[in-house]
Amino acid sequence: MKILVGYDGSGEAKRALEWAAKLYRAESGSSITVIGVAPALDAAPRIPDAVDPTSDLPLHERQLAEASSILAAAGGEAETILRVGRPAEEILDTAEEGNFDLVVLGHRGMGAARRFLMGSVSERVVRHATRPVLVVP
Repeated sequence: MKILVGYDGSGEAKRALEWAAKLYRAESGSSITVIGVAPALDAAPRIPDAVDPTSDLPLHERQLAEASSILAAAGGEAETILRVGRPAEEILDTAEEGNFDLVVLGHRGMGAARRFLMGSVSERVVRHATRPVLVVP
């Protein structure tokens, strides 16, 4: 089973990693890929240089390294991907491009005010996914 995990360093994302590790161990031949998404400037083309200046790329890289460490401690190993764009869209595109069997996400990872304005990434992924999605509370 090919598992894609959205990771932003939040407690919910860490629980999503734990579930992904359980699934990884339960089915031999499974693989895990962890994706982190640095927000892009609104209306910018999908290029790495369009990173929102309020975003911290080194932070996203550290979060992906943290995810790899968490999975290694749980007996798994993961490939990591850092994308730039709108998180839900990047997760959905990666799931399609990589032909993943399952997408695993935390229920929420951002603050309430930002979620109110932008909507929940997990909610958008569930709504638009063509692949199974596991949302971990």
